[in-house]
Parts: sequence; structure tokens; C-alpha cells
Amino acid sequence: MISSQSRTVCPQCYAVLEIGRPADSVAIRCGACDAAFESTAADRTSQRLLNQAAPHLSVMRSLDVDTSLDSLFVSAIACLHKHWLLLLMTSIVVNLVWFATIGFPIDALVGGWRQLTSGTADSGAITATLAGTVLVSVLATPVSAYCMIVLVRLTLAITRHGKSPQGRGVLANVMASLRVPFWSVLRLSGLFLIVGISMGALFGIGIIAIVGLSFTMAPQTAIWVGTLSVGSVLIAAVFVLQWLLWPAVFVISDGRADLMTSLSWGARLAMRHRKLTLSLVTVYFVLATAGSLLFYVGQIITTPLAMLPLAIGYLRMTGGETEPPARSKTPAIPDPK
Repeated sequence: MISSQSRTVCPQCYAVLEIGRPADSVAIRCGACDAAFESTAADRTSQRLLNQAAPHLSVMRSLDVDTSLDSLFVSAIACLHKHWLLLLMTSIVVNLVWFATIGFPIDALVGGWRQLTSGTADSGAITATLAGTVLVSVLATPVSAYCMIVLVRLTLAITRHGKSPQGRGVLANVMASLRVPFWSVLRLSGLFLIVGISMGALFGIGIIAIVGLSFTMAPQTAIWVGTLSVGSVLIAAVFVLQWLLWPAVFVISDGRADLMTSLSWGARLAMRHRKLTLSLVTVYFVLATAGSLLFYVGQIITTPLAMLPLAIGYLRMTGGETEPPARSKTPAIPDPK
């Protein structure tokens, strides 16, 4: 059973803190500024609600952030050492979900479209291919958003508290991590749609540029030059979008704000803490690229590895810890209800 968690805001630095939900007041020490204060039930907000207590102050805090990558990666390695089995099993389950609903159907549709283009498909194959294409197109965004949120919320739960829930097995924690808020999935789906449309428009502009180059130089040369240029621009665009938007993904997954507010806060966090966010997204970009080259097995391993430093960096920027690591208490997987 998932333990209840509440949120309260530190009166000193406005960091959002997650604590247990006892009936009476409780003494709290903020992990962001080390301030001690009393919290009562009236001060706390349910996990299922958005942060209503000074949300812009709690996320966009004007405090110095420790940008030391050494301590950040040491914390990430320590979390990985403690929770590698939970992270690995959750990543396996999430990737199986994605492959069963998106990856395998896409592989099957590729064969169907080859039959269509070669003219060997019958009416039944045509109908199945078109229907499957529509279904996969509809499911791709929400399923991808769901898989991303599961891993983000799990890494946040681990890095925010530092210990696994006691008295529960790994399988129980994996199943608990699969239950995520519907509205978070919907908001992240909207973010993915915005990114997909932007990349599609950029790709279309690149195709038009290649066609234009074919009128000024040899067609073969135009294709090579255009492909190299468009590919370089797309890779740069992917990196820039990941840099500007990864804090927004964590804000959405953490239940802090709606889509447009998360986009605004995420971009501002990325710009305010450029050194930290650029370093983290570079590590994520390298690991994610390496995982993609190794296909599904590589993604299973590299995705949680890449997300742990991002989660710690997000908590450093927004102050989401309960206590410093040396005094961390037993966490719980966030309640999606």
C-alpha cells in the first residue's frame, strides 16, 4: 500500500517539502536551506493537488544553487548503488509497455507499408495497415509520456528521500511506481505534441531547402549538402529543446503546475542555472544517444542512469528535499490519487 505523503512549503526559502501525514504538528528541517520549523495539518497540501502555496516562489527561488557536478554525480552514484534493482526492473517494465504498444506495432507496420508500396498487398492488408497506422499515431504520444513520467517520478522519489520504502518488496515498489496521475500524462502529452510539431516543421523546411539547392547545384551534391545541413540543424535543435524543456518535464511530473506554466518555469530554470542545466543535459544527451545506438537493451540501462542526475539537479534548483542526505527519512512512492 502506498504511504500517504503531504506537501508543505518552507517559510524561509519556499522550497516544497514532502513529509508524512500525521494528525498533529511535526517538526521539519528543510533540506534546501536547513531551516527548522513546525508544520501543522493545516499547512500541508495533499500530493494529488497542485502546489498552491506560493508556487512561483517555490519553483523559481532566488537562492544560490550548488552547481558542483562532483557532489551531484556522487549523490547519483550513491542512489544508483542503493536502488539499481528497482530502477532496472521499472525501466524493463516501462520499456516492455512501450515496445508492446508502440515499438512492435511499428515494426509490423513497416512490413505492411512495404507491401503497399510494392503493390502486392490485398484489400485486407491495406485496411489493417492504415488502421494500425492511425492507432499507433494516436497512442504514441500518451504512451511515451506515461513511460517518461513513470521513470521521472521514480527517480524523484528516490533522490528526494534517499531510501526505499521499508517493509515492501521490489515488485511492490515497481507496481506502485506504475500508477501515475492522469493529468500529468495529459500535460506531458501536450508538451510532446508541441515538440513533435516543431521538429516536423523544421524537417519540412529542410526538405524545401534541399529542393531549392537542387536548382543551384547538381542534384546529388544538393542532396548530400542538404542532408548534412538539415541533420546538423535537427541534432542541434534536439539538444537545445532538451536543455530548455527538461526542467518542465520534471515540473509536470512533480505536479507543480499546468502545461504552459511548466513550460515557462522550465525555460526560466534552464536559463537561470545555465551551467548546471547545460552540464546535466549534455550527460543525458550522450547517455540517451548511446542507449539508442544499442537499441532497446541500451535504453533500458541508460535511461534511468541519465535521469538520476537530472532529478538531483531539479531538486537542487527547486528545493524538493525533505532533509539532507545524512538525515533522510523513509520515502514513499508518490500517491497519484
